[in-house]
Amino acid sequence: MSRNGVGLTESIVHARGHKFPYRTGMGMIPSAEFCVFMDDFVRPVASNLPQGWTAAIIDTGATIVVDTTAGSLGATGGLLFDSDGATEGAAFYGDKQIQLTVGKRFFMELRFQTELAADSDVQFGLSSLTATSNPEDLWTTASDSLVAFGVLDGSATVTMLADAANTGSTAEVGTMALSDATWHTLGIFYDGALLSGYVDGSLAIRWSQAATTIPTGVALAPFVGFRNGSAATTEGHADFVRFVIER
Repeated sequence: MSRNGVGLTESIVHARGHKFPYRTGMGMIPSAEFCVFMDDFVRPVASNLPQGWTAAIIDTGATIVVDTTAGSLGATGGLLFDSDGATEGAAFYGDKQIQLTVGKRFFMELRFQTELAADSDVQFGLSSLTATSNPEDLWTTASDSLVAFGVLDGSATVTMLADAANTGSTAEVGTMALSDATWHTLGIFYDGALLSGYVDGSLAIRWSQAATTIPTGVALAPFVGFRNGSAATTEGHADFVRFVIER
């Protein structure tokens, strides 16, 4: 029995830093100290909704299905986002059960790839679900409180948007770009005061606007979304999504 009392070594309970610094000291399994959720997408997808999530928003001709692309994911699980039209896409979200709290750490990460990084929206994060008519409602100020990170149509460089009760914040552009048809792990980290975005473990953006634009103390829902740009045949692939909250 180890010091943490659960029979596991410390490096399993609290991930070592190494390549992904936002995981340092954060619980990788549920415990009295950390709330942990991970979906490896190995369960069925029914009516475009991965099992265990609350609802999906699907544009005409868009789908979310189990990814069976040859050689892509094998038995590790995955989702395929597809659409037959430009600026069309899909998203799914969970219950409004997460609150960012001053002084408490949080991270959320998504492993994803898109055929054309500069010609699609790939976004994930937290949303107040103020509007859910379109997938992009989850990562624009159609939701009055949100934290969203990823890429937007027109540029492969990552962006972040944080807003609290429509305080008027605008998206900020990071320093790193995603590559076409390449797996990337995107991370959102809140250290209890500052908000940051990571690409493959490297810091890509530090949110620079006022702390009042970060939606603390508000019930938010986790979400993942994808939308085509002008190229109507672009596909997106999701491998896993995870979030960890310090209690």
